[in-house]
Amino acid sequence: MEKADTFLQRHSASEEERVDAREECGEVETQVAKEEKIRKCLMCGTQFPSAWAGERICRRCKSSARWRSGGLI
Repeated sequence: MEKADTFLQRHSASEEERVDAREECGEVETQVAKEEKIRKCLMCGTQFPSAWAGERICRRCKSSARWRSGGLI
């Protein structure tokens, strides 16, 4: 695979294509913003600080025997 600079010298590219080329070559690290958000637990309904978008069950419910046994919500 060509290095990003070599690719960009040979082709006219938009800014988005330039960033994509550098990412493909491993020259740019993409960072995902970690957004802590207050969410409502899907089991008990209490609000809790969620570390990522897919975290929807609070720690108290995750530590319950019902959650660990795979019981229905």
